[in-house]
Amino acid sequence: MAVRYPVLVISIILLLILAAGCMDTSTDSPPLPTMSTLPIPGVTTNPAQILQSTGEIIGQGTPGGIIDTITFTVSLSTLSKSIDMEHLGIIYADVVRTETILPVDGYWGEPPQGRWSIVRVVNERGGPNNLLELDEQFVIRINPKAPIVPTQLITIQAKPANGNSLTIRCTAPKTIRAENILSPV
Repeated sequence: MAVRYPVLVISIILLLILAAGCMDTSTDSPPLPTMSTLPIPGVTTNPAQILQSTGEIIGQGTPGGIIDTITFTVSLSTLSKSIDMEHLGIIYADVVRTETILPVDGYWGEPPQGRWSIVRVVNERGGPNNLLELDEQFVIRINPKAPIVPTQLITIQAKPANGNSLTIRCTAPKTIRAENILSPV
C-alpha cells in the first residue's frame, strides 16, 4: 500500500496540472474576414511573388515519341514592378535529374538543348526590350538536355533576381503528339 499512495498522489497532481492547462475562459473569437483578408481569384497572395504563369504549358515533341521543348507564358503579378528578364534563372527537374537551363545568346530565338529563350512578347509596351512590364506577357521556351517521356512529372522553376520563384509542376500526356498540353499538378 505504501508504494501505491505516492503513485496515486502524483497521478492526481498530474491530472490537475493537465486539466488546468486545458481550461480557458477567454471569450475572444477570431476576427471576421474583411475584403483585405479574403483571397482574390487570380491574384497572388504572396507579396514576394513577382511572376505568375499565364495560359497553358505546351510541350513540342515527336508524335508517338518524346517531348523536346516546353513553352510557357509568364506575366507580372498585379502589384509587381517591371523586371529584367536577362536576370531570370530557370531550373528544370524531373524524377531523375535537375538542371540549370541557361539563356541563349541575346535571349531571343530557338533554344538548343540545355537553353531557354524568349519566343515572343504579348501586349508589348514601348520598344522591343527584355524588360517585363505590367500587362506584358513573355512567352518562354526551354529545351532540357533530357527529353520528356509520356506521363513524366516535371517541374520548372523561374527565379527573378528579386522575389520568390515561380514553380510550375505538370505532367506529360500518355500519348505524345507534335503539340501537347502538359497537365498541371
